[in-house]
Amino acid sequence: MREIKKLSLSKMVADEIKDYIKSQSLQEGDKLPSVDRLMKQMNVSRSSLREGLRFLEAIEVIEVINGRGVFVKDANVYRIETKINIENEKSFLLQMSEVRRSLEGKAVELAAERITQKQLEEMEDYLTQYQYFLKIGNRKEASKADASFHQVLYRASQNSILEGIIHSIRDNLDEFWKNPFGIESIFDNSFPYHVTLLDALKKGDSSQAMGEFSKLLDAVEREIHHVDFERKVSQSPEKGAPI
Repeated sequence: MREIKKLSLSKMVADEIKDYIKSQSLQEGDKLPSVDRLMKQMNVSRSSLREGLRFLEAIEVIEVINGRGVFVKDANVYRIETKINIENEKSFLLQMSEVRRSLEGKAVELAAERITQKQLEEMEDYLTQYQYFLKIGNRKEASKADASFHQVLYRASQNSILEGIIHSIRDNLDEFWKNPFGIESIFDNSFPYHVTLLDALKKGDSSQAMGEFSKLLDAVEREIHHVDFERKVSQSPEKGAPI
């Protein structure tokens, strides 16, 4: 518990220094206040300050030159933070996709054998809602309809333990129905596979349903990787543009 507190404090120190760079309009090569002055201004220990500086140096916001002091290396601190957040989000989404392939994939397999007519009608209704809300530009409600489509699928497995496991990570799964990377349309290309998945469930064809579900997640993962590729291109020397 003490270590978590220490790491949190060093992150707060790093954030304060980034805010200082921004508020003072410091540029590359500008010198920051001395270590002693920074400790006094932020009322932190030398070790906490050192950890914060190490973090900033690792992401190339600052450069520590022995005997000379701490200098700004990249004044665009928020661009750097965005880059880190995007990379973390990409990793999270890809790992969650792996979890979905396992858990939701099993739900699809079972649902193909056990889904009721009422549940099929519910899923079809949610797809209709999804299309309608997209058409009128209400992505928040469209996301809810998409989430509800999958929730009916979990129930259709008629396996309460599997459904309970999936719902235990509900908050994380919900990230798929928000707007990762700030791109609301990122998963639109997966919609056709929702339709073909439902068609397979209507026929009770487990193999086809699993195949369509796999295509759905393939489409999701392609979009995640594509965002990462676009980010790298935008940072290339040829483009010369920040993300």
